[in-house]
Amino acid sequence: MQQENKDLNNEKTFSLPSKIICWALCALCMAVIFWFSSRTALESSAQSDIFLKFFQSIFGDGFITDFMVRKSAHFTEFAGLGFLFALAFYIQFGKTKTPFAVLCASLYAVTDEIHQIFVDGRACRVQDWAIDTAGALLGALFIFAAVIIAEHAKKRRAAQINN
Repeated sequence: MQQENKDLNNEKTFSLPSKIICWALCALCMAVIFWFSSRTALESSAQSDIFLKFFQSIFGDGFITDFMVRKSAHFTEFAGLGFLFALAFYIQFGKTKTPFAVLCASLYAVTDEIHQIFVDGRACRVQDWAIDTAGALLGALFIFAAVIIAEHAKKRRAAQINN
């Protein structure tokens, strides 16, 4: 009876190992973000300078180039976390939970910014939290779109088989 309810609600079921792997990937991504945030301002700058020099050779030197490189790192790492949270929620519950994925990543972004207060040369910035949350939204929406596209394709195949 419970399986019928899940089918009627259009929910999928996944194995326990799949669920554990997805949540472990979320934890791993959070650990990587924590590690990046633990690096001092000098270490962080040295790391991003490689990318900065590349983009400066294309776009020129200036505040905009520096801003783009440094903030795109925030955006990218949280896009990955938003993607992983959305995937984990989908695997756990059998349907998309995009708002919850974005909320979890955004709350982690808050803790990340607070953590940076205690790192030499780093600071807590609302702007960085907003960039992190925007990245998380994009990552989570990628899973949402993939699920919608896959479900649409499945319905089209089923309709073609029935006709």
